Amino acid sequence: MSASSTLKNLGDSISLGASQIGSSISKTMSSVGSLIKTTKTTNLPDKKGEIQELKQLLSDPTIDNDQTKKREVLQRVIGFTTMGLDTSKLFDRMIMGVNTKDIVQKKMIYQYITHYARQNADLAILVINTLARDCRDESPIVRGLALRSLSSLRISKLTEHLVPLIKEGLNDPSPYVRRAAVVSVSKLFKIAPQIVKVEKFDDRMYDMIQDKDAQVIVNAIRTLNEIEESGVIVSKKMVYHLLNKLSEYTEWQLTEVASLLLKYKPESNDEIFDIMNLLDDKLEISNASVVMSITNLFLHYTQNMPKNHVRVYGRLRDPLLLLFATSSPELAYTILQHLKFMMARSPQVFQPYFKDFYIKYNDPSYLKELKLEVLTLLANEKNVQEIMSELSYYVSLGDNSISTSKKAIRALGEIAVKVSYATDESLTHLLEFLDTGIVHIISETTIVLKDILRKYNDVEFCKVCLPSITRHWRTIEDPEALSSFVWMLGEFGKDTILPAAPYILENFIDNFSTYHYSVRNQILTSAMKLFFLRAPEMVSMLGRLFEAAVNDTSHADVHDRALFYYRLLSANVDLAKSVVMTKKDIVTKFAEEESVEFRDRLFSEFNTLSIIYGKPSERFIVKDVEVLGQAIDDEDSDDEGDMQHGETAGEEEVEEEEEEEEEMKKPNEERLLDDDLDYEDTNNVPIVMPPSLTPAEYQQKWKSADFVNSARLYSFSFNEGRPSATEIEEKLRENNILTMASNVKNEPHMFYFYTQTSDLHYILIECKIFHDGKVTATFRSSDASKLQQFAVDFEFIVSEIQV
Repeated sequence: MSASSTLKNLGDSISLGASQIGSSISKTMSSVGSLIKTTKTTNLPDKKGEIQELKQLLSDPTIDNDQTKKREVLQRVIGFTTMGLDTSKLFDRMIMGVNTKDIVQKKMIYQYITHYARQNADLAILVINTLARDCRDESPIVRGLALRSLSSLRISKLTEHLVPLIKEGLNDPSPYVRRAAVVSVSKLFKIAPQIVKVEKFDDRMYDMIQDKDAQVIVNAIRTLNEIEESGVIVSKKMVYHLLNKLSEYTEWQLTEVASLLLKYKPESNDEIFDIMNLLDDKLEISNASVVMSITNLFLHYTQNMPKNHVRVYGRLRDPLLLLFATSSPELAYTILQHLKFMMARSPQVFQPYFKDFYIKYNDPSYLKELKLEVLTLLANEKNVQEIMSELSYYVSLGDNSISTSKKAIRALGEIAVKVSYATDESLTHLLEFLDTGIVHIISETTIVLKDILRKYNDVEFCKVCLPSITRHWRTIEDPEALSSFVWMLGEFGKDTILPAAPYILENFIDNFSTYHYSVRNQILTSAMKLFFLRAPEMVSMLGRLFEAAVNDTSHADVHDRALFYYRLLSANVDLAKSVVMTKKDIVTKFAEEESVEFRDRLFSEFNTLSIIYGKPSERFIVKDVEVLGQAIDDEDSDDEGDMQHGETAGEEEVEEEEEEEEEMKKPNEERLLDDDLDYEDTNNVPIVMPPSLTPAEYQQKWKSADFVNSARLYSFSFNEGRPSATEIEEKLRENNILTMASNVKNEPHMFYFYTQTSDLHYILIECKIFHDGKVTATFRSSDASKLQQFAVDFEFIVSEIQV
C-alpha cells in the first residue's frame, strides 16, 4: 500500500471518528441546553444545596465507574455554569476527572477548567501534565482538544509548557491539530507577545499559509492579522497558492481570502483579469459576506480603469440585486447601503431597475427610508414620472409612519431640484399635499418648497406656490418649516408677488418670544429684507422687533443678530442694504449634498461599517483612548507581570492607601472637585485624550469641508505677558489637548493643537500668541455645535498658566 493511500485511509478514519464523537458531544450539549431551558422556566435552583450535591456526586466512586451517570453530572455542572451560577467551588473535584478516556467527559471538563482557570490558577497548574500528555495522545481529536484548552487557560506562567506543544502541533500530521496550534499562537500573543516574536512564530505562520488544509491557511491569516501590526504581508507566491485552492474554501474562508487579496497589487491588467475570472463564479454564492468581499475586490482592482470599472458595476449588479431581494430586512439594509454608494458613483447602471426599490408594505421603517433615498438617486428623465407617482402614493398611504411620509415628500423635492424636467410635476404633487390638512405633511412640504425656490428663483414659481402656502401657514408647527415660510416672506415679499407679506410677518413679530430661536433669527433677517423692499409698511414693525429681540437674553444668537442689524442700520442705511440684500448667485448645488471627494474617501472603506454609518472609520473608531488622561486598565493583564513587579506594586499600593485616607478626610465638595470622573464646571465640553495624529492627517482634516465650514475665530489676552511654549503645551496636555506643531522663533508664536470630544469628534486649534499676551485662536471641528463653548473652555484652561 502506498504512503498516500495510507494517509488517505488514516484521514478517513479520523474524519469518521470525529463525526461520531461530534454527534455524541452534540447530543450531550443538547441535553445541557434542555437543562438550561427547563431551569429557566422554573425558579433558579438553591445554590448551596445544588453545589453541595454536585460535590458529593463528583466524589462518589460509583458515579466514576458509571460513564453514563458521570456524563449526566458533568452536564449539570456545565448547565449551571452556563446559567451564570458560580460553580468554582467544584474546581478541585472537576480536575480530578481529567484522566478519563471518555472524550465527551474530557471535553466538558476542559471547558469548565478553561472557564475558571484564572480564578484558580494554582489548582489549574495541576492539570498541566495531563493536558501536555493529551497533546501527545494517539488520537488527533484528543491532541487538538488538549492544545486548544491549554492555550485557553490564559495563565502566563504556563507559557514555558505551551510553547513546545504549539511547535509540535504546527508540525502535526493531522490538520485538526494544526488548526488548533495556529489559533493557539494568537492566544499566546495575548498573554506573552514578546515570546511570539522571540520564538519566531510570526515567520512560522507565513509557512502555515502554504499548508494543504484550507482551514489551517485561513487560521494562519487571521493569526497574522492579530500579531502583526500591519497585518499579513502579501506576496505573489502566497496569492497564487491561495487562488489555487479556491474550490476547497468554505464561505467564511472565501471571505477571508478575498479580503486578503485587497492587499495584493497585480503587476499588470492581465493579472487583474485572471484573478477576477477565477473569482467570478463565486458571485453566484448566496452568502452576502462572500459576495460583498468579492465586490469590494473587483471595485478596488478596477478603480484606475474607468471603462472596465463601469463594466464591473454591470457584472456586480445582478448578484447584488438578487441578494438584496432575498435577504432579511437587516441584511437587505446593509446591502442597500452599499448599493446606494455604488449608485452615487454610477447611477446609469442601476436606473433601469428602479422598481426593485419600491417600498413593500411589510418593510421596516429604516429600510423604507433608505429605499426612498435610492429612488431619488435613480431618477432621470425616463423614469421620473413613475417614481414621482410612486412617491406621491407613499405620502398619502396611511400605513406609512410620519417619518416615511416626510422622507417621501423630501425625495420629491430632491428630484425636482435634480431633474429640471420634473419640476412642474413635482410642484403639482407638492401643492396637493398642502391641501391634505395633515400637519406633518404641510410642514414638510413647506420645507421642500423652500429648497425648490432656492434653486429656481423664478417669479412664476413664486406666484404658483406662495398663495397656497400662505393659506395654510397657521397650521405649521415645526420650527424648520416655520423658518422656511418666514424665509419666503423675506425673499419674495415684493408687493407684486406677495402683497400680504408684511402683515403676515407682523403676526410673527407680535408673538416673537414664543418661537424657537431658529425661527426668531429668521424673523429678524426677513424683517430687514422686507424693510428694504417695503419700508413704509415695515418701519414700526421693525422698531418693535428690535426692542423685543435686543431684550431677548434666552439665546445669544438672537440677541447678537438683533444688535448687529440695529447698529448696521444706525451706521449707514445704504451699507446695511448692500449687506442684507446682496445679489445671490444661481444655485447649482446645495452645500448639504455630499461632495465627490467625500464619496471617494469612503470608497477605500467599502464593505465596512463606514458605508453603513456614512462616515470614515476615524470618526467612530478610536484605539487606546485615555479618558481624562488615565489609561483604561486592561482586564487581561497577566499574572506574571504582577509577580515580576511585586515589590514596586506593593509600595504603590501602600501609597495609594495613604492617598485614599487623605482623600476621605477632605470635605465632600473638595473630593467632588478632585474626582477625575467629574468634569469641572468650567469645562462644559467633555474631552478625552485623542489618538495620535500624523501631520498629514492633521492637515487633511484641517482642509476638509466639514472642518472648514465649522471654523470659529476667538480672541483673548494674558494679563501679565506671554508664557513659554513649554508651559502652554504642558498645561494643555494635562487637559487632554495635544500639540501637533509649534513655531516660537518668529512673531507671533504659532501653535497647532488638537483634542477629541467624548463623542469622538476632533477639534483642531490654530493659536497665535503675540508678544504683548494677545491670543487669537481658530477652532475647527467635525461637530461645529460644540466650538463656541469649547473656545470658552480653552481660554479658561490657558488663563490658568502662571506667567
